[in-house]
Parts: sequence; C-alpha cells; structure tokens
Amino acid sequence: MNSMEIYQTKRHLNTFIDKLTKGLSKPRQKFFRDLVYGISKANSVILSDIGRSLEEECDIQYIIKRLSRQLTKGADSSILHQNYLNSIKKAIPDNALILVDQSDIIKPYAEKMEALSPVFDGSTKKIEKGYHTINFSTATIQTKHPIPLYSHVCSSKEEQFQSLNVEEIKGFQMIHEVMGEKPCTFVMDRGYDSNVMYEAIDKLDRQFVTRLKDNRYLIHKNKRVKVPTLANKRKGKINFCTEIKGKTYHLKVSHVKVKLPILKETPLNMIVVYGYGQKPMKLLTNHEIKGKHDVLRILKAYITRWRIEELFRVQKQEFHLEAMRTMSLMSLRTLYRIVNYVIGYYSLLIEKNTGLTQIILARSQSSNPLSKIKFYLYRMIRGVRAILSSDKKGINHFHFVKRRTSQLTLW
Repeated sequence: MNSMEIYQTKRHLNTFIDKLTKGLSKPRQKFFRDLVYGISKANSVILSDIGRSLEEECDIQYIIKRLSRQLTKGADSSILHQNYLNSIKKAIPDNALILVDQSDIIKPYAEKMEALSPVFDGSTKKIEKGYHTINFSTATIQTKHPIPLYSHVCSSKEEQFQSLNVEEIKGFQMIHEVMGEKPCTFVMDRGYDSNVMYEAIDKLDRQFVTRLKDNRYLIHKNKRVKVPTLANKRKGKINFCTEIKGKTYHLKVSHVKVKLPILKETPLNMIVVYGYGQKPMKLLTNHEIKGKHDVLRILKAYITRWRIEELFRVQKQEFHLEAMRTMSLMSLRTLYRIVNYVIGYYSLLIEKNTGLTQIILARSQSSNPLSKIKFYLYRMIRGVRAILSSDKKGINHFHFVKRRTSQLTLW
C-alpha cells in the first residue's frame, strides 16, 4: 500500500478525532483516539481486535484492560456528543429530514452482560435477550448517506427505565433542541403510528411523515373511517417512478385531507401510494399540500427513510455490532456511539468527494465499478480498512505529546 495514502487517511481521521475530543482530558483524548482508529482499522467492536490494530508494543491483555477501564467512564459523553454535532452541523441541510427508527442488539447466548432484557429480533421474529437502540439520523444533501444525530442503547431492566415511548420522546426533544429554529421533518415507519408519538411531536410544533397502520382510524368529512377503507377510495392520479432498495417501482399516488381523533384541531393529509406492494402504502403528514409537487416531495421524504435501515445494516455487517462482549451497559453505549460517529464521518467524506474519497473507494477491492454504485458507505468502510491494514505505526504518533522539561534553578 502507498505510504502517502496511509498518511493522508490517518491525518484526515486524526483531524476528525481532534474535533471529537476537544475539551476532554489528555487520557480521555488518547482513549477515544485509540477507539476511533481501532474501530476504523479493525472494522470491529471487539476490544481484542481494536487493541491489536493499535500496533502498540505492550502486551495485548494490558491494552484490553486499559480500554475496558476507560469504556466504563461515561461522564464526558455529553461533551463528546456536542463536539460530534458541531463537526457535522454544516452538513445538516435546511428543512432537514430526521429519519427515526428503532433497532436492536441481540445477545442470545450472553449471561452476564448488564441489564439484558427481552427484545424482539426482527430477523428471526422471536423474543431474544438483548438491548433496544433508538436512532435519529439525517441524510447528506447530494448522496443521501446517513448521518447519525442521536444514538442511544436502552434496556427495560434498567432501574431508571420507564418505557420505550419515554426514551423515544427524549430523542425527539434532543433533536428539537439541536435544530433550534431550523425547520425539520420527522420521518417514521409504522412503529411510530401511535397517539403518544403524535402528541409529543405536536407539542414540539414539528412536522412529520409517518407510515400508517391498517388498524388506525382517521376523521374524514366529520366521520371516523378506517385507513384501508379510506385508501381504497383513492386510486392514484399522480404517476411516479422511483428506485427503492435497488428495485424500480412505477407508483400511482393520491392524497386526501384528514384529521386524527386525538388532534382534531390539526389539519393533516393522508397520502396513498399504489405499486409498492400488494396493499397500498398509506402515509400521514401535517405538511400542507397544495399540489402534485408537495405530494411527491412527501413521498420522496419517506423513501429517504430507508437510508436508516442501511445504517442498521452497516452497523451489524461491517462493524459486527452484535459481537460486542462488554459487560457493562455504559461500555456498550460508548462503543455504539463511537461506531455511529465513525459512520457519520465516512458519510461526510463521501459527500465532500475529495481526492482522498476517491483513493479510499478505489482501495476497497470491490468487483462493481464505481459508476454502478449509489450507496458508497460499504465501499468506504472497506477501503479505509484496506489502507490502514498496512499501517504498522498506529495513530498516536500523530498526536504531539508535550513532555515535561526538567528545570534547574541556580541561586
């Protein structure tokens, strides 16, 4: 591997780490530098893999103990997260789409990990041991790559845990504070089609797009109507062609003015989409609709939501998230945040499309040409790993360490 490519990759990564750890103590800066570099090089959250990737001369067991000890300290997590938000705030677009969804970390064979709780595993459709994750992300303007904004791991076995709804609302409130006066739209799947979520978003005076469940009742012309009944009366007057998850769909779209029984004073619109599945897809939004352009804008916003599912896939496939073996919940939360910060860093690098971006993408050794790829995150992650795998010095030589000088006073 070209030594200049290794140097440029490490220098750019080190600049990101410096921004991320600004204001932290020297030991904590070194710890997060090791963690970010190790995860980037090893593509793993297993401490032994991270430790070996640091290329330190000391015993690997000592490195693992050092990392494990530092992981349990979470007092500076708020500073770290604020630094991360400061580093990505320029990439958050005006009228941003905030992609919201839950995921999970399944640990079916774990016995001693802290606060293991029953979790529904979406892949096996069974209840397993593990943790819930709550995720709020946005997408880059040009390439539509996910930028995590809020990532939290929680467990129903925690002493302070009240409910998943409460934890979700904390996320909505945090994003509301981050966005300030900037407008944004929360884009959500059917799991968020609940009165509690609608009331919480309404109190924040934010806009939303949600996919509706079929058991939902809406008010149309002062009558309670079930969602499928109302949707079947709209056959789709607007034609729209789009690509979703690599497959092309020819859709027909309609909309109708409705209200929610719990928000009778709030005007809403239901958008009905034919052509995606056997049943029409139904979306609910508080956006005002004046014509075809507004309808398609809302539909495109929901299609963008699938980027957060790609984020979950990247977490688990590329960084082997569910292989985590830390015993404490605080350690798990720290690792989860750092993985998402690294993904955000990669998404920004893809969006900027610099010479370094092209070098990294070219080193991923993918069989597909770049011209045929629309989602570059997998290739970016593997390209960084390929470059750093030839690095035998580690990351800490980039960091200037101020050494104490002996002082001799002559009287």
